[in-house]
Amino acid sequence: MSKVKLDQRFSPYQMPSVIIGTIADGRPNFMLCTWVSRVNRTPPIWMASINRKHLTMNAIRENGNFSMNFPSADLVKITDYVGITSGRDADKSSLFNIFYGETNAPMIEECVMNMELEVEEMIERPDHFIILAKSITTYATQQIMTDNIPDIKKMNQIIYTGAEGCPTYWMVGDKIGNAFSIGKKLKE
Repeated sequence: MSKVKLDQRFSPYQMPSVIIGTIADGRPNFMLCTWVSRVNRTPPIWMASINRKHLTMNAIRENGNFSMNFPSADLVKITDYVGITSGRDADKSSLFNIFYGETNAPMIEECVMNMELEVEEMIERPDHFIILAKSITTYATQQIMTDNIPDIKKMNQIIYTGAEGCPTYWMVGDKIGNAFSIGKKLKE
């Protein structure tokens, strides 16, 4: 099997499309963020990498908290709009029904899952800040639950990838096995 060299910025994995919510200039503001991951189980710490130029980044620095809102595929157009429109140019809060939990971070009713986070640490990089934040409260829409657990298939979450040479959105496919279990047969 022959190999080819790739651009070092190539990202070979899929990432969730998350709408970040903050209060900026006294009003709710939202932006799309796809560089997001959980980095610690207990306590639940999440990472978001956000360009320093974004209004949302400045608001997170001021407030010390934010929300992550996980949209389903039926919100792909509005999710993309939120990602290509600056809060400096448009009031995106009118696009959603907004609710609040234990912090002042605005959350989106239409999203299937929402999370409130408090900033624990910010790591400055050349063009982005890596934000490490503790999950305070997580909410899920009842319709995505199966046996009191969020069902990935029912979430129908928007997945982002740049693997095709340009950014694209996808949906989660089929389950192919149970993690940390399916490989046990090879140990026998």
